Amino acid sequence: MSIEVGVSGSQVEVRLGGGDVALCLARTLRVPLASITGVRVEPTADARKELGWRIGGGYFPGLFATGWFTWRSRRGFRQWWRVYRGDRVLVIDTDRRSPARLVMQVADPDGVASRLDAALRGRARP
Repeated sequence: MSIEVGVSGSQVEVRLGGGDVALCLARTLRVPLASITGVRVEPTADARKELGWRIGGGYFPGLFATGWFTWRSRRGFRQWWRVYRGDRVLVIDTDRRSPARLVMQVADPDGVASRLDAALRGRARP
């Protein structure tokens, strides 16, 4: 199972491979940089507090959450998850209803968050 997160032009692109494509119900997700309101790394347990009902994908308590879920405190908003047993996850918040939030386990969450932050700062320049 694999995941790549990067900036392609004016959007963040999340590319999945292997079994993740089936479990997460996506091969590629694209979110415009202009729609991103925040990027951070946080403990999985904190992110999981806002995990709502599974819409499509996989879920087994304590093992994995993959695919589309509702957002517990924001009715009508959708989250996309790709989290297995990791302690820390990358969280990308957007101003969209779907996905309003992307939560994913990546190999280097701090490094990916730094790259995305740099891209977000770069979008503000005229």
